[in-house]
Amino acid sequence: MEIVSQKISETKEDETKKREEMVKGVISKLEKKDYNIFIYTPAMNTPSGGISVLFKHAQTLKEAGYNVKIVYEPQQNSKASIAATNKARTKGATQPVIIFDKFRPDWLGKLKDGIEFRCLAEGELTYSDGTTEKIETLMMNPEDIMVIPEGFPNIMENTATLPCKRVVFAQSWYYILSGMKIGQKWQHFGIKDVISISDGITQYINAIMPGLNVKNYKQSIDRELFNVPEKLSEKSPLISYMPGRGPESQLKTSNVIRTFYEFFPHYKWVRFAALQGLSKEDFANQLKSSAIALYTDEIAGFGTLPLEAMACGTHVVGWSPFGSKEYINENNGFWAVNGDVFQLAELIGFALDRYFAGILDDKKVSDEYEKTISQYSTGEETKSILKIYKDITNERIEELKSIK
Repeated sequence: MEIVSQKISETKEDETKKREEMVKGVISKLEKKDYNIFIYTPAMNTPSGGISVLFKHAQTLKEAGYNVKIVYEPQQNSKASIAATNKARTKGATQPVIIFDKFRPDWLGKLKDGIEFRCLAEGELTYSDGTTEKIETLMMNPEDIMVIPEGFPNIMENTATLPCKRVVFAQSWYYILSGMKIGQKWQHFGIKDVISISDGITQYINAIMPGLNVKNYKQSIDRELFNVPEKLSEKSPLISYMPGRGPESQLKTSNVIRTFYEFFPHYKWVRFAALQGLSKEDFANQLKSSAIALYTDEIAGFGTLPLEAMACGTHVVGWSPFGSKEYINENNGFWAVNGDVFQLAELIGFALDRYFAGILDDKKVSDEYEKTISQYSTGEETKSILKIYKDITNERIEELKSIK
């Protein structure tokens, strides 16, 4: 019995030593930045502000010497899959054929340059362009960090057994509880850390999921892209707007415009132009040439359109969503109660009256715009991103040191 007890004791000691050596190795890699940061993104090939922010993080971290990879799940092409399945069945096949679209976010421009993409699928994939690709299993280690957007509880759940550190990136309060059961919290998936893009989102998370370690991220406006034209005369009585997210939001935006025309029939000649499906350069150029930017994002987690408009000397008329309240004030725009179609339509007419009277284009207004957007500089954003990931890394090191 004594010999058996001695062997058990020696085995436990060996296991303890192995664990200690493993932990030391992980800590050493974290201290040397010898680890991967995997940022999960939906595989969308159409412009998305949220995805742009994820890639901005990736570029900033890469330039600071971190190993960054964008990870994604391939998106099925339903139409191509049905056609391929029907064709296969004519030849006696019984299993469905799955066809995927390649992830090609060319609309990101330079933001995607030099970033490695990794697919989270396994095996051989067939794409809608006729090509195939063999995907190898992606390994994530204890020193690695995985960043998951707030609206993907399925990814949080599916990655719960991975050894890496997982962090949620919250860009919209609206999707935080999306897909989750009543009473379920991110902590149930082993999530402890969150990156938030606004004070409003941080308040919301702390209220519904107390106990999470939430870090605020400071966004920026690209002043090289968004700036005031040399001559304000280059602007025209054009009102630019984002149509909204989904059919319901788009219908509300349409109702605002139609109501405006009913309230102010003498302005029926004023044109509204959507800022949708445009490259970044075309987006900025349209804002620069517009007199007014209409902001109808009721569920914004932060909302950069008003800030980009101010940087272009374009006057903002819009709703005041929860996530945008950290920069909205009575002096930097015409703000209606969130979701109030009548009030917003009236404010568009009021703003146009003042615009044509020459009241808006004065130094007091431009100074207020500058005061607002100066808080969101590229330098501050970069410092914010690097501090967040440095803190996450240091906290991970302390967490590992506490393992007995």
